[in-house]
Amino acid sequence: MSDTANQEKINALLDQAFDAFEQGRLAQATDGFRAVLKLDPKDFDALNMLGVLTLQKRDWPAAIALFEQAIAADPDVGMAHTNLGLACVEAGQVDKALVHFDKAVTLEPSVEAHFGRGVAQQTLRQWEAASDSFANVIAMQPQNVEAHVNRGTVLLQCRRVDEALACYNKALALQPKHVSALINRGHTLLALHRFDEALASYDQAIALDATRPGAFNGRGDACLGKLRFEEALAAYERALTLKADQPEVLCNRGNALQKLGRLPDAIASYEQALKLAPEHAIALANLSGALRQMHRHVEALQYADRALAQDDKLAGAHMNRGNALLDMERLKEASASFATAVSLQPDDVDMQWALGWSSLLAGDWARGLPLFEVRWRKPGFSSQPRGFTQPLWLGDTDIQGRTILLHAEQGLGDTLQFCRYVPMVAARGARVILEVQPPLKKLMASLAGGAQIVGTGEPLPAFDVQCPLMSLPLAFKSTPDTVPAPASYLSADAAQVQAVAHRLGPRTQPRIGLVWSGNAAHRNDLNRSMRLATLLSVLPGGVHYHCLQKDIRESDMAVLKSRPDVSHLPDLLQSFDGTAALLDQMDLVISVDTSLAHLAGALGKPCWILLSRAPDWRWLVGRQDCPWYPSARLFRQQAWGQWDQPLREVAQALPTWLGAR
Repeated sequence: MSDTANQEKINALLDQAFDAFEQGRLAQATDGFRAVLKLDPKDFDALNMLGVLTLQKRDWPAAIALFEQAIAADPDVGMAHTNLGLACVEAGQVDKALVHFDKAVTLEPSVEAHFGRGVAQQTLRQWEAASDSFANVIAMQPQNVEAHVNRGTVLLQCRRVDEALACYNKALALQPKHVSALINRGHTLLALHRFDEALASYDQAIALDATRPGAFNGRGDACLGKLRFEEALAAYERALTLKADQPEVLCNRGNALQKLGRLPDAIASYEQALKLAPEHAIALANLSGALRQMHRHVEALQYADRALAQDDKLAGAHMNRGNALLDMERLKEASASFATAVSLQPDDVDMQWALGWSSLLAGDWARGLPLFEVRWRKPGFSSQPRGFTQPLWLGDTDIQGRTILLHAEQGLGDTLQFCRYVPMVAARGARVILEVQPPLKKLMASLAGGAQIVGTGEPLPAFDVQCPLMSLPLAFKSTPDTVPAPASYLSADAAQVQAVAHRLGPRTQPRIGLVWSGNAAHRNDLNRSMRLATLLSVLPGGVHYHCLQKDIRESDMAVLKSRPDVSHLPDLLQSFDGTAALLDQMDLVISVDTSLAHLAGALGKPCWILLSRAPDWRWLVGRQDCPWYPSARLFRQQAWGQWDQPLREVAQALPTWLGAR
């Protein structure tokens, strides 16, 4: 057969094979292209199309071989390089795929070539390059929904979150029921902390397709962000029902369990994740956090270090490492870990707070006090920003002749402690309005400085500037060595003191006031409070003890009623004025860390304060004295939840104190 006749036969076979392919008669098309290769083993079209047909059968090695033969026959056809790239991606040969996609966009910059190139770059974590490739697809084909979705995914990895959201919104404008776009849009809204919108996006996806684990996992994350922990747990459980072996979801379930206080269950969930993925850095880090909450600090530190060995840029692991070190009172190391966390996530309020707290606890108030200001941005902070339009005063402007509002925040003890700064503010030549919680209003009348006292909720007089009470140490650049610490700065009402003295009668024995527990609803109550029987067990006889606390738990009340040597005058404890008058008659106060310890210190009464293993920053660490209250002595737990050691020290100190009277 002549070459011309042979070519005519090849062309006829190709036409028939292409027709069969277009009509979906794939077996006939395959036979036709094979017939061509019998006549010309190097025919480009036959090799390329057989590669396409083989690719559809998911026979990646055979498809790759056919596309390579096609390229050998004609190396300058971009389509063949694109097809080879697609086959290589499917076969996991992504580096090789990218080489051919690069060649394809040079020869023939088609939508398919740019899209495939973007997929390969995305797989290789070349996020910025992948974004450019998908942008090229969009420029050529603006209605390409998948290009918008994929570009959003890589932009999210680039932390170009607003641009990612725009991509998903565009995809959904083109195809409103695109489930992957809805799920990924939810992920993007999560990154922006727009939890309500994220939740709505996940719920839309679930309404369309309730079989997608990623939608339920995302829903859990959104609920977690909204502090709806039970709902978060239910969503993670549903995701795991749909697909059991998901380390990420097991890790997230652990987070929800941890928030619910179910620490053993949280630890078990993290351990399940690590069985599936032993090097899962986030699971290692979060397990560290749960172990720390269980006071298993050595293990917590080990898991944080393992997490950082996998990913030294994981801010949460640095944070959990810092927390473990903080609890171990290795404050310098803790602050270093928190500082690293902040450098990695500069906008994270909790990390800034932790760095500030550790610095304050270590006595580095120059570093800690500015960071203490982030409390107003902390989720769940006990006081809400007041929203005043008047400027915040932090000591940096002249207030001579101006009116300043100093307003209480957080608890009663905080107000009792930080009102000491009022005379210093007045000394700057300002007229001071002091807004305090109503129970403290009468007591504050004894404070120097001539402040106008207003109760929270009462109408405020006009003022020029304002400052929260607990920001005053920053305003005056206080340090542990310079904090204003007069022997006393509040006093009980003289008439009430006289009335209480008359009621108590002659002092025949030393009087010691007792405070063993605080408000049961306080977030730290489990750590700071003890049972009355525990405290009484170390106290000697020959002393007249007085209950100073208003709220008494049922079990403690039974003990109190059985002890005639412990006086209980509940009518005097209904107000801080009455409590102050009773406290004034004490020779010593023994108290856990509650507002009454601060009241005793403010009144200048000798006060022995029993502190938990994790004290508030104001008590510092490693010292028995207190920079705030010259009359205070600190007794510290040495082991978590164990009062034996500080109570033993109290028992040893009391005979000396009694003997000195």
